[in-house]
Amino acid sequence: MSASRTASANSDRPRSITFGHTGFITPDIERSVAFWSEVLGFRAEPIGERSAPWLARFIGVPGAHMRLVHLYGHGAHIEFIEFVSPEGAPIRPAANQPGTAHVCLRVTRLPELRQQILDAGGSLQGEISEITEGIAKGLRGLFMRDPHGILIELVEVPEEDNDG
Repeated sequence: MSASRTASANSDRPRSITFGHTGFITPDIERSVAFWSEVLGFRAEPIGERSAPWLARFIGVPGAHMRLVHLYGHGAHIEFIEFVSPEGAPIRPAANQPGTAHVCLRVTRLPELRQQILDAGGSLQGEISEITEGIAKGLRGLFMRDPHGILIELVEVPEEDNDG
């Protein structure tokens, strides 16, 4: 079969896309791991290091040398990357700045978690508010930031009735 016929045959098949993970760049990987595991309950794999020649091409950062870690929990997979070199300047994008991302967690005991996040070096972005429309109507929530400024949306869900 010719190359053009093979390409045509491949384009007739449905494309396969599955979600892998969400990643964030951090200036301090140990602090990110501590916060996301101790406060938010994620399980961290060991921190790894990458600096092979393919990495600079793959990520598009010349001379890339980085440390990375994968965290798992709550049905999610999050990756944190710390660039050893070249180091980038930390930014704190506004919540309404295009390109800014956030993680949403559905939680119980929202005021308690809010305080734990603050005690662990996180900060407020918004305030606890009742959601009056959309799929979370009737629930409460707020936006906060982790110690490095990553936005976290917290939506409080009712605790399960354990009297069963």
